[in-house]
Amino acid sequence: MTQGKQRGQSMVEFVVIFPALVLLTLGVIQLALIYNAKTTLNYATFHAARAGAVNHADKTMIDLAFYRGLAPLFTSIDGDLSNVQELQLARDKVRAIHEAGFICMERLSPSEEAFVDFGVMDDDMIPNNNLMYRTSDTGAASGVSIQDANLLKLRITYCHRMVVPFFAALLQRMVDDTDASGATISTSGDFQKQCYANKRIPIVAQAIVRMQSDVINSVFPADCK
Repeated sequence: MTQGKQRGQSMVEFVVIFPALVLLTLGVIQLALIYNAKTTLNYATFHAARAGAVNHADKTMIDLAFYRGLAPLFTSIDGDLSNVQELQLARDKVRAIHEAGFICMERLSPSEEAFVDFGVMDDDMIPNNNLMYRTSDTGAASGVSIQDANLLKLRITYCHRMVVPFFAALLQRMVDDTDASGATISTSGDFQKQCYANKRIPIVAQAIVRMQSDVINSVFPADCK
């Protein structure tokens, strides 16, 4: 009788622990995928900033470099394809994700105020030549010098797909709060809300490089929150 009770107790313990163990295992897998995406995003963001530094901070060139940098996340494609074809398909997938609104790029520096202070040609270009001989006085609007205005700083937010739906819902509850009346107070902006609504998590990376060419005032989104 005692042995039967022990078997029953073991079964109850297994039923209680098994779901938690499964969730823990799935959580570790999801976190590992997020970490891999974050590492790749860091590289892609730096790759994009470096391309912008030598191409007048042109948004098109930054986009193309970013697609190449993030492509390794999407190179697991079935079928008999050469490496070149596989890479092209991966870049096209990143482009499609960008066009679908799940990638947002911000130019933190130089700011629009820096173009007001130091811009030439109708304030559309900040010169990059002879910086060491130019005055280091700060601009009235931007509060930075022309040397600092020649630092290209990018912030890129990528909505990474969650493969475990449970954790997507859990993260949504974590970023939202409720007031005394029970109404939801969102702590995320429209872009991040879109990420969570599509079972994705926003991952952010930043990169800063010194410009090697004149800075052209390309159009970037105002906010990616």
